[in-house]
Amino acid sequence: MYLIDDVTKMTGLTKRALRYYEEIELILPPQRTKGNARIYSEEEVKELRKVAEAKEVLGFSLQELQQFMSLKRMIEERSEQQGLSAKEITKIENLLENQIKMIEFKVVKMQAFKTELKEMRESAMEIHEKTKGEMKEWKDSIQITD
Repeated sequence: MYLIDDVTKMTGLTKRALRYYEEIELILPPQRTKGNARIYSEEEVKELRKVAEAKEVLGFSLQELQQFMSLKRMIEERSEQQGLSAKEITKIENLLENQIKMIEFKVVKMQAFKTELKEMRESAMEIHEKTKGEMKEWKDSIQITD
């Protein structure tokens, strides 16, 4: 079990973010000590890391993350209980398909940005090489006397 200070170090999230995620039900409320301090399990820390990565790396909005986490909890709860109705399965499949499409769209955007960055790097390297050559020519043309 981890206190909130430990969790912030492990996940890169702030205390404020953790409390806010709990408030908007992005994460379930963690257990509390007798002194009312939040304590997080290893599983909760793993979930928070996934949330932080999805937000930071994939650019998910909090609303998108809420939808994903809600869906995940529903699937977990239902698999432990009686299962899912055909209507629920269809709804879940549609929501997951939308999220997959959204990620695929973001991947395409990221690839395009990556390509642009590589092109910029190549241009910078070409400028550097050209400048380096010009500097050598300039040094060679100067006669230094003592």
